[in-house]
Amino acid sequence: MSSSGINITEEEVNQQAEAEILDEARDVASSLEVTLQQVRTGGTDPKDALARMSGDVSNIRLKAKSVNVPGLTAITHRLEEYMSSVKELDDKAIGDLQTYSDKISSLLDGESVDVSEIAEVVRSMPHHSTFNVEDIEIDIKEVVLVVPQKIAGKVVARELEACGYRVTTIMDPFDAIALIMELKPDMIMTSMVLPRMSGADLACALSAMPSTKHIPVTALTSLEPSHPDMRALPVNVGVVRRGPNFGDDLAQVLSKFQIT
Repeated sequence: MSSSGINITEEEVNQQAEAEILDEARDVASSLEVTLQQVRTGGTDPKDALARMSGDVSNIRLKAKSVNVPGLTAITHRLEEYMSSVKELDDKAIGDLQTYSDKISSLLDGESVDVSEIAEVVRSMPHHSTFNVEDIEIDIKEVVLVVPQKIAGKVVARELEACGYRVTTIMDPFDAIALIMELKPDMIMTSMVLPRMSGADLACALSAMPSTKHIPVTALTSLEPSHPDMRALPVNVGVVRRGPNFGDDLAQVLSKFQIT
């Protein structure tokens, strides 16, 4: 009971807390928009602007995880990945960041995105790639990479991107499940060693859920085939081994799942 004698339910407390986080997220989104405008008009140093925006992007991604706004978590995660690839604020980067800013502000202001449309919306957002998509005619495939180490994740992501795949990397398996359910990728690649659950646990969970059981899963590992965790994998899971055979294993898995 409050000091005024008015009873406040737990639901009302949660709603108030979420409303406050939404307001904070809107403030961060506004800061991102202001910085973009200052860069366009020459009112701020591009390097300083890049540093400020990187901080704003990380901030808004963390806030997105605390509010119930469909699509916001996936889009802000993708924005943070995009931001990590930006070395200078050229016209393309500014335009791409404006696209993200507009979509995030729209979602925070109440735009409704149907759950079935989230994957399409997220896939339409700008994404850094190591190849020129104008040089090839393909339907770009999405891969979610679950790897607990940033450096290892970058190495594997680079290999996949060089093959023409769009990669979203995430380190926590529980966060990965939520992201996968929204993004609906064409394939999931998971390290066998993860925090809080194993790669086998993650693969089993995904194969058991109706909304994700159709998505191919590949284990990234240096474990021996006889290891208990490897034996615990669902039978339809692909395996890519770290080391000199990585490229050959990857090619076999992509062919097996017809991810081309």
